Amino acid sequence: MKKYILINLFIALIASNVFAQSDYEIVQNFKNRYQQFEQQIKNAVTLEELNSLTGEIERFKNEFSTYKELLDKSLYPDNFEKSFDKLGNSLVLRRTDFTQIETLQTEVITLRSEVDELNKKNAELLNQIQLLEVQRRKDAETIARLEKLVSELRTSLKKRDELVYAIIDSLSPKLSGDVSALTQKEKEQIIAETEKKNVLYIVKKSLRDNTRFLEVTTLKPEDLKDVKEQQSNFVSLWQKVGPKLVDVYAGKKDKAQELKDIDALFTSWKTGIQREAWESIREDFALNNINLQSFYNGNEFTEIITAFINDEIKSYGVKSKEESQRVYSVFVDSVWFKTISNEWMPYLLENNMLSAQQKEMIEKKIAEWKEVISPKDLTLIYVGVGVLIVLIVAFFMLRKKNGTKGIQNTN
Repeated sequence: MKKYILINLFIALIASNVFAQSDYEIVQNFKNRYQQFEQQIKNAVTLEELNSLTGEIERFKNEFSTYKELLDKSLYPDNFEKSFDKLGNSLVLRRTDFTQIETLQTEVITLRSEVDELNKKNAELLNQIQLLEVQRRKDAETIARLEKLVSELRTSLKKRDELVYAIIDSLSPKLSGDVSALTQKEKEQIIAETEKKNVLYIVKKSLRDNTRFLEVTTLKPEDLKDVKEQQSNFVSLWQKVGPKLVDVYAGKKDKAQELKDIDALFTSWKTGIQREAWESIREDFALNNINLQSFYNGNEFTEIITAFINDEIKSYGVKSKEESQRVYSVFVDSVWFKTISNEWMPYLLENNMLSAQQKEMIEKKIAEWKEVISPKDLTLIYVGVGVLIVLIVAFFMLRKKNGTKGIQNTN
């Protein structure tokens, strides 16, 4: 009898362990999948992703509703319903962030595509204009529309950047002190707020759009000054927050890498501003049928300009004199002194993109080219010297003659 009692107790003990283990697995499975949804909400990069998560979360809730009583006991201080309320609130907050950002992104993308298209059309138009040579009639309406769109795009980008500035600035008070002194809980709160506002994504998006803006537009020095100031302001603001966010995210490798990517995007934007200046200068030459090799710094610019002039000097007399004079006139009068020297040179010198010595070297080479194309006519000089000599001789002869008359009258 005792033997049967012991066997039954043993079986009951095993059964209770099996059920307990099963309950444990259910709870752990719920928690793991719940955390996955939390992470997916944080990592979502579009409204479409968030909307798709809504249905998945609803199916997840229905799947585990059978174990509601078990989960109510295991999720203390929360319970089954409160847990899903939290997920719902996270979706709402995340969706609000995206609604503001997506509106601006849509506006920027629309304008950018229009600028791309008009840039192509305008480039074709300007190429046709060059074929008219003397009668260079520009389609003012198309060019005005392009300028208007570029202006609208810049305004939109600036507006979006100001929103980003405000979001970044909201983190500043929390990161104003020594980050290393923060507790892990405080760091987690900062991380939660950063991801709730999707800070890293919108900063990267903003930087990419600003770099793309430089790629699709041809800007003048005054435009680049504004862009450079905008970039400087963005850098200053990010420098207050970015390095401290790196420390906060030190334990999260993927996010720490995102912060490094942002630094690289800032560098790319800065490089893009310089690149845009050189490409715009090259475009000014190209619009006048002076096709130069690409150059992206002061040394390359000086070398390519002087090499072009040297080639023209060497070819003088090989090709027709009229063609040589035409190229000289377009290069020097229509481009160099009209645009490069007046508009671009102050910008290049001010931003240390070209040295005064390099400028002087190019101008000496242009003066040398001018001597070949239009040498000084020495005939007039010779005539002038001859006339001067004749006048001097006549003066002395007249003086001598008057002196002789004076002596005769005395006698």
